[in-house]
Amino acid sequence: MDPKTVQSSRLCAFWARSSVVLAGCENGLVGALIVFAAVMICAQIIARTLFGYSFTWAEEAVRYAIVWLVFVGSAIAVRKDAHISIDVLQNILPEALVRTLSIVVAAVGVFTSLLLLWYGVDLVATMAKFGQKSPALQVPMYWFYLSIPVSAALMSIRFAERLVTLVTSRTQLEAPVHGVVG
Repeated sequence: MDPKTVQSSRLCAFWARSSVVLAGCENGLVGALIVFAAVMICAQIIARTLFGYSFTWAEEAVRYAIVWLVFVGSAIAVRKDAHISIDVLQNILPEALVRTLSIVVAAVGVFTSLLLLWYGVDLVATMAKFGQKSPALQVPMYWFYLSIPVSAALMSIRFAERLVTLVTSRTQLEAPVHGVVG
C-alpha cells in the first residue's frame, strides 16, 4: 500500500474517533445542562412553595445554563443536519446541482461559523476587560459569553466535516444525509 494512502487512512480514522468523542462531549454537556436546569427549577418551586424561601441565584443560573444549552445545541443540530432549512431548490434541481448546492451551503456555514467565532472571541475579550460580574452568582460575565465562540468553533468543525464529506464523496447519495456523526 502506498504510504500516502496509509497516512490518509490513519488520519481519517483518527478524525472519525475524535468526532465521536466530540459528539459525546456535546451531548453530555447539553444533557447535563438540561438536568441542571430542570433540577434547579424544581428546587426553586419546592423551596418557595413549602418553605417560603427562594434561592436568589437559581433563576440566573438556569437562564445562563439555557443560554449555553442553546448555543451548544446548535452545534449538535449542525452535526445531525437538524437546523431548519428551505429545500425548494433541492427538490427542483438535478442531483449534480443539488450536490453543488450542498457544498456551497456547507462552505457558507463554515465561513459564517468562523466569523461568529472571530467576533465571539472579541466579545469575550471585551467582557473580560470590563470585569463585569453577574448580579446574583457574582461570576464574571465573560464565562456566559464564552458560549458564543465555543459553539461557533463546534459548528465550524461540524460544517467542515460536512464539507469534506460532500467534496470527497462521489455522489450525493454517498454523503450522509444527517451529518458525519449520528
